[in-house]
Formats: sequence, structure tokens, C-alpha cells
Amino acid sequence: MDYVIGCDVGSQSTKALLLSREGELCGQASHAYPIVYPQPMWAEQDANDWTRALTLSIRELLAQTNVSPRQIRGIGVASQVETVVAVDRAGAPLAPALLWMDRRATQQCEELSANMGASRVLDLTGLNIDPTHVAPKIRWVKEQQPRVYERAASFLQTGSYVAAHLSGERAVDYSNASATLLLDIRKKEWSQEMCRAFGIERELLPPLYASTKKLGTLRREIAPELGLNSETIVVVGSGDEHAACLGAGVVRAGLVGDIIGTAEPVCAASATPLIDSTGLLELHCHADADMWLLENPGFVSGANYRWFRDQFASAEMQSAARAGDSAYARLDAEAARVRAGAEGVIFLPCLMGAMTPTWNDAARGTFFGFTLAHTRAHFARAVLEGSAYAVRDLTQRMSALGLRVDELRAMGGGAASALWNQIKADVTGLPVAVPRTTETTALGAALEALVGIGAYASLAEACAEMVRIEKRFEPQAQNRAVYDEMYELYRTVYFSLLPVFERAAKL
Repeated sequence: MDYVIGCDVGSQSTKALLLSREGELCGQASHAYPIVYPQPMWAEQDANDWTRALTLSIRELLAQTNVSPRQIRGIGVASQVETVVAVDRAGAPLAPALLWMDRRATQQCEELSANMGASRVLDLTGLNIDPTHVAPKIRWVKEQQPRVYERAASFLQTGSYVAAHLSGERAVDYSNASATLLLDIRKKEWSQEMCRAFGIERELLPPLYASTKKLGTLRREIAPELGLNSETIVVVGSGDEHAACLGAGVVRAGLVGDIIGTAEPVCAASATPLIDSTGLLELHCHADADMWLLENPGFVSGANYRWFRDQFASAEMQSAARAGDSAYARLDAEAARVRAGAEGVIFLPCLMGAMTPTWNDAARGTFFGFTLAHTRAHFARAVLEGSAYAVRDLTQRMSALGLRVDELRAMGGGAASALWNQIKADVTGLPVAVPRTTETTALGAALEALVGIGAYASLAEACAEMVRIEKRFEPQAQNRAVYDEMYELYRTVYFSLLPVFERAAKL
């Protein structure tokens, strides 16, 4: 029997999943690594952590399953989008990678906006001018770390770095490239106009390919470290939310992918390139090279709940570790005892700026409406509800643009929370479906590998064959009126605080 490995190189960990050619999920493993925050609104990572975690995860996966290395035909890599690292000619990192959530390149964005105009950039690239994107970060490196820039042979996003480590070849797929501010979104090629605007040499960017293209085979010196055969094929791979949409079957009209990880991208597939003039939703290339993805690249979400757990539930973390269960499950149980609407407590999920209801790097996390009568349980529920209000912002905008919005597909680590899924169904008024495999990013990467080795003719065919729904959550009518009112309050609080956010950010 033949197998493939799908890898999800995320912000906090790397996961590896073993999938048979017939679609059987045979095992999975993961290893974590830290994020470093050198200053407020900065976020960095050691790129070597990605490859170390990948090696450990694959070796653990092989030990679990006892599958022969010769049976593993291919590897696909999905990765955190908009993270970038400068590498030398040998492929070694020259400085820490700048993560997607890093917002240090604000000045570079302001200069581009003044020189080129936001509307022209949006029409050409499908993107807003925002420091989360790759090009402003590269420009920041050029200006603030000139020795790094001068020594750089390439600027690689996470997936390209990992795929180059595995195969020795540098490349990027259309989905990752569409998050750079350097891709002509309609032509699917590097834009000379955007490269000139940022002062970035075209030769520093890798070649563009479809996610399923065979990049090469495992380097002979790498294969033994992984415990694999050097004939194993490495495909180009894609961005994480793009692969996650594959793993959840979001490849047709009516389905919206809700990817609940460190951030929470919300995505809908489109057969044609569609520009949202408000900029709330950006246009990316899909992992399926024949399609586009209308998406909000992701407000910070799971990281908010993790922050809340780490700061306010240390005793639960310790007792959960002893009992072998989850501190998140214990917080969910507390929150479930609180009525819908958290008895007036509102949370704005803006701990690293806002991506909805507007893009605003000055926005800050906010709890509103609490009194001496409120408990930790109310705050925990408010964190979950704040994410759901943000999702409703995005699904309503998709509908306004003429997209069908029939069902949310919840995926990622947060999809394991039944409470969170039900809250989202109640807030949005949409059914929430959870695929059998919630780690859909790694599954999507495995589907790319299956197409890459020739097991399927297309990603659409692979998705139709492999994706199965495990659970469904229907909206509860008794909670809808409460959430309609609380949603409007959430938006009122956010927009009322805009001048306060601007003032606070200057401090």
C-alpha cells in the first residue's frame, strides 16, 4: 500500500499526518516551538525550529505506524502564510523569521500608500496595504537590516523554506505568493510594478508553481534524518488556510471555511477573481490553481484563548496535565454554564491589532461591560463569543458581495470545542459542520501530495473522495435574538473606540 505525509508547519507547532492512497488516516504527530515577541507588535521565530519539529514529527509518525519508508511516496507541506525569512545561497537563515502577525513594517506600508494608492494596490494584488504581508517586511529588512538584505539569496515563506530543506529546490505556490503584495492576482505572476514600488529585486523571489507540482525528491542527506527513502517525492505545497480549505472540502460555492488556529482565517472559494472594494476580504489564489479564495486572512483567535488560559487558568493547566485532559475543556465547561451573551460582557479579539470589522493595527484587545457580578466563566465565554462576532462580520460581507453562504466548515484545533461551534452557529445563523479530520491543513497538504504522485487527477477529485463530515451544529433559535443584540453592541464598542485606539497606539 502507498502512503503520503501531509505536514502543517504552523505558528506554534508542526504537525505531520500519514494518509493512505485509499484515504485512511493512519497516524499523526506534532511538536511545538515558541514565538518570540521582542517588542510590542513584533513576532519572530527561528526557522530552524520548523525543520527540527518536522523531523521529530515524521520520525514519531513512522514509529507509531511501522510503515516502511519505501511505501511513503510523497510529502506535501502547508504552512503559516505571510511569514518570511532571508536565506543565503546555502539556504541557511540569516536572521529570525518575521511572523505573519508581526506588524513592525507600518511605515513601509504608509509610504507605499502615499506613493501608489491603496485602490491601485488592491486592484492589482487583491490585497490591502498591511504590514502582515510579506513585501513590507522585506522592505523593512532592506532598510533596518541592510547587511542581512545584502547577503540574502532569497526571501522564502515558511513552506518554501521547508520544501527547500527537504528537496534542495526553491519555489512558491500561487496561494502563498498571493499573500506577498508582489503577485499580479489575475495573471498569477510576479508583478514588476509591485517589485519596483517596494524596491525588491525580482531575483530574490522564488519561481511560481501550482501546489501539486513535483518539486523534486528528498535530498540524500535529509532522508536518513527523517527515516524516509530518498525517492520520496516533495510537492510544492500551499498556504495553511488554503490547504485547510481542501481538507474541509471548501472547493465549491456555498461553503465557508472557518479555520480556528492561532489566527482564524475565514474563506470562501470563487471560480473568478472577485475584489472587495472595502478591503475587509482579500483575494488570494486557492490551493487549487484553477480557483481563487475570497478571505479574511485571520484575526488573532486561538492565541487569545491561549493567552487567557495561560494568564488566568494556571491551576487548571496543572491539574489538567496531571489528569491527562485539557485546560481548554475545563474553561469551556465553565463558560457553558453562562447564558448566551455572557451577561453583557463583550470581548474585542484585537490582541495583535484588528482584521475585522476593519483592518486596524492600532486596535487593542478589550473587555467591555463587566461588573463585580461577573466571573472568570463570563470572560471565558466572552472570548469565544468575540471570535464568533468577528466571523459574522465576514460571512455577512461575503453575502453582500453576492457569494452563496450556506454552511460554515469549522476546522483546526478550535473545531474540537463543541461549545465554540454552537456559539458560532447561534451568532451567524449558519449550520456549522466539522469534518472527520479537524486537522484539515495537514490533510490538505496530504491531498496535494496524492495529486502530485498521480493518485488523483485533480484536487477537486481528491476532495470529493476524501472529505467526510463528522458532526453538525444547527443554530438555536432561542439564542439568536440575544446574539443579534450583542453583535450590534460588539460593533458599537469597536467603532466607538477607534479614536481611543489611535491615541493609545501612539503611546
